[in-house]
Amino acid sequence: MLPATLSPAQIHVLLALWMFALGSAVGSFLNVVIYRLPRRMSLIHPGSHCPGCGHPIRWYDNIPMASWLALRGRCRDCGTRISPRYPLVEAATGLVFVAIVMTDGLSPGGDLAPRAAGGPAAFLPAPMMTAALVGYHLLLLCTLFAAAWIESDGHSLPLRLFGPAALVGVILPIALPGLRSPPAWPTLGGPAAGLAEGLVGLAAGFAVGWLSALAVRRRRRAGFAASTTVLGLLLGWQAAVVLGPAALLLHSAAVASARWWRPLERLGPTAWLAAGTFAWILGPRGVCHVLVR
Repeated sequence: MLPATLSPAQIHVLLALWMFALGSAVGSFLNVVIYRLPRRMSLIHPGSHCPGCGHPIRWYDNIPMASWLALRGRCRDCGTRISPRYPLVEAATGLVFVAIVMTDGLSPGGDLAPRAAGGPAAFLPAPMMTAALVGYHLLLLCTLFAAAWIESDGHSLPLRLFGPAALVGVILPIALPGLRSPPAWPTLGGPAAGLAEGLVGLAAGFAVGWLSALAVRRRRRAGFAASTTVLGLLLGWQAAVVLGPAALLLHSAAVASARWWRPLERLGPTAWLAAGTFAWILGPRGVCHVLVR
């Protein structure tokens, strides 16, 4: 239990540190997903090991960011170079966790409270609704984040990557109406709203994804369509309609600018979609949502 003498600012700092640590641990798992999933490898077996010598990684060599720095980016056993991408993914995921919990988590109830009335969520305390919203947004962002990295490695996006987010996107908004904001039909409430908005968001995301994907490389089409479909399912049709075309425009601009900075070629449309989704979630009461109300 935290001492009663802690100020709100100190509690926020401790919360941020905790969420960064949790996010970096999730980022460590995302590294496994990014490497193994497109290669059709198991995410569980074998455990983490050096790709050079195959030696299992010791627990103290598997601490997010700290172990990579302590080992100076080399395997302890064979000296194989470990890509700096691993600590980068861990740090970036930790920062995403901090940003989301400081946005959603410090606004108990938020936009959810008015829409929860009369539904199952009406019986839940505000902190539980807030925790559900934070987890809901983080699952979507982690999925898109992993998809962006896989795409930047030159792989086609495996559709099973989107399975957990799609399952949560179907079930949770029915049980907890109001997770999608703004609503598709403000007059519709309860589980019916969660189901109807999910179907509309799913259809809009699928349509936007496939229509937009006609302008990207063939091997990226299915993955981009899957990304926008999951985005529409979890955040609603408004997000899919705005962010899908915007991501495609940014991707086209990046490809045109790659002659001056070659790394831009590696950024696929899903990377821009993930960035746009992050901005959309950070501003649930900001410009993006005002435009579609």
